[in-house]
Amino acid sequence: MADANEDWSSNSNEAVEISLVIPDVGAPKTLHTFNPKFTYSIFGDEETIFGYRGLKATIRYNASDMRPHLQITYDKKFRTVGETEPLDVKAVLEPYLPKTAFEKSAVFDAAIKDPMYTNWSPPGELWKTVQSGGQTFEVWKGSLADLAIQQMIKRIQILVPFLIEGGTFVELQDPEWSLERWTVFFLYERKKDFAEGVSPYLFMGYSTVYRYFYYQPITSSKPREKKERISHEANLDFKLPLNNITFSSLPCRSRISQFVILPPFQGGGNGSRFYNAIFDFYLQEPQTIEITVEDPNEAFDDLRDLNDLGRLRSLPEFLALKINDNVKPNKKGPVPNDIMDMDKLETIRRKIKIAPRQFYRVVEMQLLSHIPLGVRQSLLVEHEHEQKGKGLQNKAKEHEYHLWQLWVKKRLYKHNKDMMLQIEKSERIEKLEQAVSGVEADYARLLRSFDARKGPGRRVSIASIGAGPSNGNGKRSSQDDHSEDSGEPVAKKVRIAT
Repeated sequence: MADANEDWSSNSNEAVEISLVIPDVGAPKTLHTFNPKFTYSIFGDEETIFGYRGLKATIRYNASDMRPHLQITYDKKFRTVGETEPLDVKAVLEPYLPKTAFEKSAVFDAAIKDPMYTNWSPPGELWKTVQSGGQTFEVWKGSLADLAIQQMIKRIQILVPFLIEGGTFVELQDPEWSLERWTVFFLYERKKDFAEGVSPYLFMGYSTVYRYFYYQPITSSKPREKKERISHEANLDFKLPLNNITFSSLPCRSRISQFVILPPFQGGGNGSRFYNAIFDFYLQEPQTIEITVEDPNEAFDDLRDLNDLGRLRSLPEFLALKINDNVKPNKKGPVPNDIMDMDKLETIRRKIKIAPRQFYRVVEMQLLSHIPLGVRQSLLVEHEHEQKGKGLQNKAKEHEYHLWQLWVKKRLYKHNKDMMLQIEKSERIEKLEQAVSGVEADYARLLRSFDARKGPGRRVSIASIGAGPSNGNGKRSSQDDHSEDSGEPVAKKVRIAT
C-alpha cells in the first residue's frame, strides 16, 4: 500500500512541458522546451495532478508542421486505494489533442523523418517575408474553412488554454460560411542551419482574426422633405447566408481574437513583426474598415500602443497635429470642442483603420510628447534635477498642457459617464484628476520605451490575448468592437476606464 504520508501531488504547470523538436540521427533533437503558464482549465483550479512522483507530461511538437506527440513518464505511481486513484493524465488531455498525439513514440519519430518534409511549406499562402538581423521570418495566412488550416489548429489549439488566461477554442464545427469569417496567420522563421532533409520552417506563433459586419449608416447631403410611404412590401423570407452575397465582400471590422508567440521567441521583437504584418494585410484590404483587438492583456496593450504610434508617426499629417492653443476655456463652462481639429483626426483615423478609442489614446500620447518634460506633472519628480535654474516655465506650453488635460478628461468622462453621474461633483472632479495623472504617467512610460527601442522590432515580453470575456484581472479591456457610446465594462467603471 502507498505511504499516505508521501506527497503524490504534482504542480501541473511544472509537470507539463512543451517541446519543439526536429528529426536527428536516432532520437529527435529538442530545440526549445517551455512550460505552460496556465493549466487550471484542464487540470482544475488548484493546477495539481494527483498520483505520481517525478511526473513529466511532455508534448513534443515537430517544429515545422506542429505534429504532436504526448510522452508521459514518472518515477513512481500511486497504487489505487478504494476510490482514491491516480489521475489519468492521458484521458484528461485527449479532448485537447488529435489522435495522432497518442501514437507510440516510434511512430512519431519515424513520421517526422519523412522525406516529404524537405519540400514542406506551411498551410495557406505566404503573405509577407521579413528580413531582420540575418534572420528570415515568414507570415503565412489562410481561411479556417481550409482543411489544412483546420488540421494545424487542432494540433496547436491546446496552446490557447496553456498560454492565454481564460482563452477558449475556435469552434471548428461551424458551417463553412461561418468558418470563412476566420483568418489564421502563422509566424515562422526560415532557418538556414538545419540539416539537409529537415524542413527549414520553425513555428513561432499564430493569430486568429474574425470578421464582423460593419454597419455604415447611409448619409445624404440632400435634405429630407418629408417621410414617404414604402411603395413595396417588406420581404422577411430570407436565410443567411444570402446566395448572391458573400460575407467577404461586405464592409467589416477585423478583430484580432487570439495572438500567441511561443515563450522561447518572446522578447525579441517577434510580436511586433507579427502584429505589423497582420495589420499591413488588413490595411490594404478594402473590405476592412477598422482593425480591432479582443480582450488584450497589459503586455499586448504596450505592444499595440507602441506599434500603432510608430505607424501613425510615419504619416506627415499625423506629425503635423497640434493643440489649438488659441482656445481659451471657461472655468465654469464645458470643455471647448475646438481644442483639436476633429475632422482632420477622423480623416487620419479612417485612413489608418484604427478603432476610435485606440486611435485617440495614441493621439493623446503623441500630443503629450510635444510638451516639455518640465511641464508634465508625472515627470516633475523624476526630472527634478533638470528643473533647477530654469526659471519661469514656458507659459505657452503650460497653456497647451492645460488644454491637453481638458481634452483627455473629456474622453475619460465620456467613457465613464454612467458611473460619473452617480457620484458627487467634487468626487467626480477628484477621480478625473487621478485618472488623467495615471494616463499621463502611462503615456510617459510608453514614450520612453518608444524612444529607447532599436530597430524594426521592439523587445517586449509579450504574453497573449484570447477570445472570451475579460476576467477582471486588471487588463485594459478593448471596447473597440462596440459603439463608442455603449459605455465601459463594469469592472473598469469602478476605477475609471482609460
